[in-house]
Amino acid sequence: MEYKIVEKEKFILLVKVETFDNEIVGEEENTLIPDFWKRCNADDTFDVLKAHRVNGDVYGACAPLSKEETHFEYGIGSLYAGGEVPSGFDVWEVKANQWAVFQCIGTDGQCIGETWDRIYKEFCLDQDIICLMILTLNSIRQRM
Repeated sequence: MEYKIVEKEKFILLVKVETFDNEIVGEEENTLIPDFWKRCNADDTFDVLKAHRVNGDVYGACAPLSKEETHFEYGIGSLYAGGEVPSGFDVWEVKANQWAVFQCIGTDGQCIGETWDRIYKEFCLDQDIICLMILTLNSIRQRM
């Protein structure tokens, strides 16, 4: 799997968050996270993000998975310009760190599930690291 390691400074995301069962990770037929993207595309999530963003990028951010926990949080968001936090949204501060950067290109939520599956199976299981995924979808970018 192609990826690059980059140094990233601390950044702040405004995110809409849902909690998912750890057991969905690696399930080939699971569509819960792509379905979350579809719901956000259908409601006002992207309009709210657009009003509070630093740039036009939209990210899918997965909080670190832990063997001690049964669930993980997944957020859809953008770099946060600051101000009052809109109802139904959270602010995530991401510390400066080294990142493994993967590309996810597609026009619908299906590429997210496929990319997550590959990252988990081909990268995370072979590394002694915490995986945090940031994805940008072409269709979302065009809408924003």
